[in-house]
Amino acid sequence: MPPLPRGRPRKINLREFNNYIERLTDPDPEVRWSSIRSLALYTCAEWEGTPDAVTATITAIVNFEGPPGSKDRNGMFRTEVAKALGNIGIHSTAVVPELLRILRDDADREVRAEAIRSLGKIGEGAKAASRALGTILKQDSEDSLRGEAVRALARVDPSAATTATLRAALDDASGHVGICAAEALWQVAHEPDEVVPALIVRLKQPASRHAATQVLYRMGPAAKAAIPALLAASKDKDRMFRESVAMALKKIDPNAAAKAGIK
Repeated sequence: MPPLPRGRPRKINLREFNNYIERLTDPDPEVRWSSIRSLALYTCAEWEGTPDAVTATITAIVNFEGPPGSKDRNGMFRTEVAKALGNIGIHSTAVVPELLRILRDDADREVRAEAIRSLGKIGEGAKAASRALGTILKQDSEDSLRGEAVRALARVDPSAATTATLRAALDDASGHVGICAAEALWQVAHEPDEVVPALIVRLKQPASRHAATQVLYRMGPAAKAAIPALLAASKDKDRMFRESVAMALKKIDPNAAAKAGIK
């Protein structure tokens, strides 16, 4: 197939699409799951280029109850629904309210996590979700969900209020949440003087040090204040951790890494 002309919107194959929509009510749960998974693979650009498909999909999945007699709108299916909604994004006003409903009503952790990721993917178009994400960060018992909420909050509402929330989360009792907050704060405010010291603290925590090192790596030269702590960590007995530290050092300051004999 020849490449599309530059500027031409990508479109969904409607014959294929209509087949997926029809099969959402198939008696076989595997067929239903395969159909929603296929819908979730369409990109934001494809939804944008095919607005009629957006309307049909929202109608089909927001009100989906399964085929007659079916009681198994299972978690895998609902996760793909959340993913599809995230890709549709701002192309339907129903998307953010439905993702918020999922966050409020669904008991499945994986489904809720996908809903949070979808809100983050939508970005500032999902600003209405900022309060719900802040509540999850402060009150939820699942650290994995709280970490997802931190990342999404930075994307949907990169405001001064969010920056303050992220600063407060740097010292969270959960290392996972604290590291997510550090990276999110870096992305929103680009303030290494706040972020790097928080990550250095996490380098000393066995459960968090790998993730902290990875964030420092992604920060690159902006994380120079972490070099002494990383040099100390490069002598650790854990080979995999040492390798992660070495990669971070070479990204942050190749000369400092070379002087320390890190290749």
